[in-house]
Amino acid sequence: MDPNALGVVLAMLVDRNGKPVPGGSARGQLYASGEGLVVLRPTAREELLHRAGTVLLAGSVVAVVANVFTLKSMAVIWAAAAAQAIYWFALPARRRALEPVPLGAEALEAARHAGRAALAVPAGAVLRAIPPEPPKQGFRKPARFELADGALDIYLSQEQFDAARAALGR
Repeated sequence: MDPNALGVVLAMLVDRNGKPVPGGSARGQLYASGEGLVVLRPTAREELLHRAGTVLLAGSVVAVVANVFTLKSMAVIWAAAAAQAIYWFALPARRRALEPVPLGAEALEAARHAGRAALAVPAGAVLRAIPPEPPKQGFRKPARFELADGALDIYLSQEQFDAARAALGR
């Protein structure tokens, strides 16, 4: 059975005391199957797309603010406007990169062997699954998959959590 692609999530492994495990935090595509939960890092292209967007947006704002106090050049304003245009035209591609990307079991295993797996938890290691807090303003508790030596906290919607729990067979 192919793994269930749940979309881009933030995940963190914590120890028994609730402290983050060094190197145990990741952002990536979550896949749930009867074998376990896997968070794959973004591809190099997706990572470049997101970083370039951040640089374009922040750089254009910094350039305009600096221009107001120093250069006072119209060329800087045009360059900032071009950077903003590129940022906004690339938004649909950046949003598509956050949507679930279905992978077959073989493709997921190939990605794991290629070193893209940021976190992997076998299904047998999950003792209990605790749903996320309902949506509210401010911070909310993530979904928690309790393990014998800690837990895996993942920011999921209720629908994503239900799909992950069903895929794990819980």
